[in-house]
Amino acid sequence: MTKREFAINVSYVFDADRKGAKYSFDGAKYMNAGEWKECLAKSVLGYANHKDANTPYNMGSDIPEIAASVKSSKASLTNMVLAPSFEGSVDTYFANVHSTCFIWVEVVDDNVVLYEMNADEFKGFIYHWASLNERGVIRFKASSAKMVAYLESLV
Repeated sequence: MTKREFAINVSYVFDADRKGAKYSFDGAKYMNAGEWKECLAKSVLGYANHKDANTPYNMGSDIPEIAASVKSSKASLTNMVLAPSFEGSVDTYFANVHSTCFIWVEVVDDNVVLYEMNADEFKGFIYHWASLNERGVIRFKASSAKMVAYLESLV
């Protein structure tokens, strides 16, 4: 695993009064925190900071130029039900995922912190920090100091 930290390099708007989608780069189109973090990751890595069109996990990547899947606090692994069990879902995901790089994004003050993992590292991260929800979809826990300490221990 590698860790890279960048200063946020694009201006944005945060509107606390909005429900759900509180972030915008242009003040017109708003996005949720996960979409915003994905766009920040793209921007600091030198790619266009637009939100992808929710390409299925087995057909493309959030950052196609580097075959990277981007995730952050409370994200779903995929919106698809992959198997009836957690383990089966994880196995199905890795048997079919298009991405080869997996990036966890944290925002600390005015910085974007990227934890970049290979498939084995990301699989371990999933087993530590995700679970199958009531819809049968794998969802990550909210970011926490313990989660960041886990990531730091692998850098």
